[in-house]
Amino acid sequence: MNILLKKGSSQIGLIACLVFLTLNIYAEEANHAAKTSILPPLKPALVQHAYVLPPGKLATSIAHRITKIDGNGDFFKNGHVNEAVFKDLTVERHFTDLSFFYGFDLKTKYLHDFTLRVNIPYLDSQVNGFMHPNGQQFLGLDVGAKTQEIGDVGVFLKKNVMSQGHNPFSWAIVGGMFLPTGHHNHKFNHNGQIMTKRPRPSNATIAEGYDALQTENVANGVWGDKRCFFHNFNLAHRSLCDGPAIGAGGAFGVSAANQLSFSPGGSHFDQAYVGDFPFNNGTFGRFSEDGRLPSVLQPGTGKMSFLLGTFFSHQFDPNHLFGQSAVHFGLTHKFVSKYDGVDFGDTTTYFVSLVKPIYKNGLAIDLSLIGIDHENDYYEGKNPQPSIHTCDTLDIDNSVEGCINDGDDILLFDLIDRPSFSGGFTGLIAPSIIVTSIPRLRLTLSGMFRVIEPDLGPAPAWTVRLGLGYRF
Repeated sequence: MNILLKKGSSQIGLIACLVFLTLNIYAEEANHAAKTSILPPLKPALVQHAYVLPPGKLATSIAHRITKIDGNGDFFKNGHVNEAVFKDLTVERHFTDLSFFYGFDLKTKYLHDFTLRVNIPYLDSQVNGFMHPNGQQFLGLDVGAKTQEIGDVGVFLKKNVMSQGHNPFSWAIVGGMFLPTGHHNHKFNHNGQIMTKRPRPSNATIAEGYDALQTENVANGVWGDKRCFFHNFNLAHRSLCDGPAIGAGGAFGVSAANQLSFSPGGSHFDQAYVGDFPFNNGTFGRFSEDGRLPSVLQPGTGKMSFLLGTFFSHQFDPNHLFGQSAVHFGLTHKFVSKYDGVDFGDTTTYFVSLVKPIYKNGLAIDLSLIGIDHENDYYEGKNPQPSIHTCDTLDIDNSVEGCINDGDDILLFDLIDRPSFSGGFTGLIAPSIIVTSIPRLRLTLSGMFRVIEPDLGPAPAWTVRLGLGYRF
């Protein structure tokens, strides 16, 4: 009997020990998960954080951004609004991001606490209106364009390096790559061909300069074919530029004061027919010989690019001066290489975010400060740039073509290296509302407002973002 009691006591003791060990393991795993994961209302709406998904957990999110770039205040040059070139241009952009997340742990030293993310972006851009090359208002180029397609797919791996507890904050690092799934060679209008408003020269000398300049460029093999500046505008009015040979007063020989002139006082000055761009065989060569859009409007870069980042987070408990809240800060750097004559430029993004629940754990607010430092983009090759030159006595003495009197204005086209289109530091302030009242579901609504203008290129004054996330 005593033997049976001793045997039963041993079995009970063994079972109790196993239960204790199991509960202790679960407690340690739960404690570890609590240190490496984050409560939904404390997760930032826009920027990154230092926490990872628990092992084996899946999550997904979709976000849609809407923005508009207005030529009257959203294009910059040397840190100032560049209305002279872009005042008649608008760009409407929609971005949709679909992301999938998976948490895993290899349970090996240094190989634990990971989150894998796959991001699929879809871009929809519409460019409308005219731009004025080099700020010359009498030249209006219709640079309309539309792109709708998937961009470069991103694959990222985030690792939690240090968890808050005995440490002042949590720390994570991330590495990623962007696959060249998006096209990098979308063009203006139809296959790079653009339209232009009929130029409105400010005086007869400039008007005459068009024909003279085109004649010279044809002879030198620089631009276009043997048609006068207006010859290919509108088929119904092509006869306005036809006529006898140049030496007999034909297309290039017609005086600006002639009845066929579009110069001030000419009978066709008030007509604004639209047609092909006359130089470079009708192709807009600002960014490439074949009429491509600038790199910031392309869905992809054409080549694999990479990203590195580091993120820090700190959660405050309810008894803290701030109450229950979290602060997040960090940076990422995207490395982009030159491809096919274009270099988009590297981009460094800095951020700091404060998230605070305001109604239990179902509603929170987020205030983020975001800085985007974009290296100037690059376009190889040369492109003609129009300018108005005021003649002086030195020009007259040197017999500069078109300079008859001191003070005359003449049209010049300089063949220059293609300049950068965008670059510099842009600062944003971004308030958000986070709704987590429905289990596993997370809804965010954010507004991003520009507070620091870049040195060069487009930067929208506002962006609205709606996000929806679900954790399985």
